[in-house]
Amino acid sequence: MNIKNRKIVGQVLFIFLAFYLDGLMKWAFLNNMNHGTFAVLPQLMLMLIVMLTMRIDNRRQLITYGVVFGLIYDSYYYGIIGLYTILLPLLMVGIDHFKFLLVKNNLGYELSIYFLSLTFLQSGIYLLERLLQQTNTNVFDFITYTLGPTLLWNIVVFFILYIPLNNLSEWLVKYRRDNK
Repeated sequence: MNIKNRKIVGQVLFIFLAFYLDGLMKWAFLNNMNHGTFAVLPQLMLMLIVMLTMRIDNRRQLITYGVVFGLIYDSYYYGIIGLYTILLPLLMVGIDHFKFLLVKNNLGYELSIYFLSLTFLQSGIYLLERLLQQTNTNVFDFITYTLGPTLLWNIVVFFILYIPLNNLSEWLVKYRRDNK
């Protein structure tokens, strides 16, 4: 197996680990916090996908990651196939389309991209659930009790994990020392 294939396998394992840690964080830490009216949704997998999307130049690979991991996320966490399966590839293609505007990857850019991605994804899921009549909460309750706490929790986690995840995602995308 050549280095490029090893890096792709590493990226997939990296995203699977984040997928597992999403569920572990929800089960271990956030079960005590979600008993009230607030609902905090950890999105570590989205954080890693955004970081990898900022670094991977192959759009076909990004769409494949988006569809496969969206399908897995839907089937494991939601039970409704199509929410993440549609929104995750759209999000990744959108980031890939506009990443040429970014001078270089740093904390500020990646934080703003992650914030917008998380807002887009959670709002899109809410809209799709409203269309499918899976939820009956109004927009203001969604923003106050779900979107706000989710954004706050995930931004704090982003600040804590940025340096190690940034270094690991850079390493997983580079094929040689001098170029990507």
